[in-house]
This record gives sequence, structure tokens and C-alpha cells, in this order.
Amino acid sequence: MKTVLMILLLLATATTNAYDFKTLAENHILSGYQQLELTTNSLNASAQSYCDKQDEEKLDQLRNHYRSAFLDWQFMQPIRFGPIKYLNRENRFQMWPDKRGSVGKHLRRQLQDGEITDPGFDISSKSVAVQGFSALERLLFSDKPIDSIQCKLIVAITGNLESMSSDLLQDWKEGDSAYAAYFSTAAQGNDIFESDTELAGQILNSLYTQLETMVTQKLDRPLGPSINKARGKRAEGWRSQTALPALKANLEASRQLYQGMYANKLGKQLAAKINMAFQQSAQLVNSVNQPLKTAVTDEKLRPMIVELRSTLSVLKGLIGRELASELNLSLGFNSLDGD
Repeated sequence: MKTVLMILLLLATATTNAYDFKTLAENHILSGYQQLELTTNSLNASAQSYCDKQDEEKLDQLRNHYRSAFLDWQFMQPIRFGPIKYLNRENRFQMWPDKRGSVGKHLRRQLQDGEITDPGFDISSKSVAVQGFSALERLLFSDKPIDSIQCKLIVAITGNLESMSSDLLQDWKEGDSAYAAYFSTAAQGNDIFESDTELAGQILNSLYTQLETMVTQKLDRPLGPSINKARGKRAEGWRSQTALPALKANLEASRQLYQGMYANKLGKQLAAKINMAFQQSAQLVNSVNQPLKTAVTDEKLRPMIVELRSTLSVLKGLIGRELASELNLSLGFNSLDGD
């Protein structure tokens, strides 16, 4: 009887400690990409409607659709592996940070060469700099009126975003090579993942990289070393005022990834520290009531952003060192190491 009870206890423990990749794929990843497909579809329809009849009300609607689709993209940004890497989709959705000004340079060239008016014009064959949200934001949130040539490019970009979103979702869930199938069966080993530990490490790497991106690119760059050397226009999405909403989306998605994968496998002390860091980060980002572009030079708000950066740095350390060590997971190569 004791032997039977011990076996049952071991089985229960193994079940508790097993990574539930299938639920994560269905409830977070697939649902997130489905939402992105919906909002890019609405964005494309709104762009076509605006360009058919250019008026201020339709432009406001188009800009709102842009923000919705962009934030859904930001929510999925922590998934930095799988089909998003196919065909350079990650950069085609959004080329940022753009340290060399490639988006503006290629956008000007595209608008000047006259090719946009050709019936067979295909934006997906052009520079990644003009294919996604970064170029679209410049076109939609300029102080200058949008002309007919720009409208053609806007519709080309929104159509490309919709197409990529649809293809991305299809690669995850359709056909014999659906990525979700490999994802869900990682514990048994397959052609992509040799074990559940390998996939758990891949997801941890993705989560850690997102947190590092938030600290070193989304906050460090606009903050600068001091209030006098802050550079608000280095903030992501400063034209559309989506920098802080993007951080909120990143943070919530990161929290969901952590909760879905690792939270119930940690000791109480480490779990409590990580939960507190997530809560404090969320409270801080919600407390800033100005766009990040101006908040970094505001004497009252800048300290909150500095504290947010510090709290996210702590969270990054807890995830990348203590969680990885406690669960015996390897972070592997960090895609930001070469930046």
C-alpha cells in the first residue's frame, strides 16, 4: 500500500511540475495572433475607407485602428521565436529601434520613385523599413496633409500587415507542419524541440529578452543619462503616443507568459519577489499621465520612469538568474547581445 501511495504521489508531483505548453499555445499565443489578425484586418479596411474619401473623421478612425493593431502587435512581441522569425517577419512588422534612420530614408525613396502607382506594386518585395508599423506611423501621424500617393502606400502597408498576420497565424495552427503541434508535443521530443526543458528555456529566453528590450531600448534610450540629455523622440511610437501603452502591453504579456509557464514551479520566496516586481512595474507605468516623449523631461514624472526602469531591471534579473537557476533552465543566446 505504501508503495502504491508513493507512486501516486510521484505521479501527482510530475503532473504538477510538467510544463503545460498546449494551454499556453491555445490561451495566449494562438488567441493573441488571432486578435492581431482581426485588428490588422480592421486597420486595412479603415485605410481603404479613408483613402476612398479623405476626411478628418475617417483619418481619426484610421489612427485609432492603427493604435489598436500596433498594441496587439506589442502584446505578441515577447514571442520572439517560431513563425515570427520566418521571412524576417519580426522586422517587417516593425523596424525599431531605427538608429540609422532607415525608415525615413526608404520611405522618401518609395514615395518618389513612382512605382507605387503601378498595378502590380508589391510592398512585401521592398525594404523591410517601409513594410510595417514604423513607416505607417510616419505617414499617419505627420503634421502635413496626406496626399494620394501616400494613401496608396498606406493601403499597401496595411494590406501587408494584414497578410503577414494571417500567414503568421496559419503557420502556427494549420497543416502538417503547424508550429503549435511541435510546441504542444515538446515533452515527447520532436523535430524542433528535443525536450520540454529545451522549449521551456526557449520561452524563458524570449521573456528575458523582452524585459531587456524594455529596459535598454524602450526606456534607456529616451531617458538618456540626465534630464538635460533626455531624448523624447527616441521613444518608441512617439508620434502616435503609444510608447507607454506599448510598455503596458509588453508587461502584461510578459506577466502572462511567466504565470502560464513558471509561477507554480517556484519556491514561495522567489515567486513572491517576482510577483511584487510585476505589480510595482504595472503601478509605475500606469502612474505616468503624459506621453513618454515629454515625461522624460518632466521634473515630476521622470523619477517615476527612472524607478520603472530600475524595477524592470530587478525583474529581469529575477527572471534571468534566479528563476533560471531554480528551474535549471538555460537562457541560451540572447538576440540583443549583438546590439
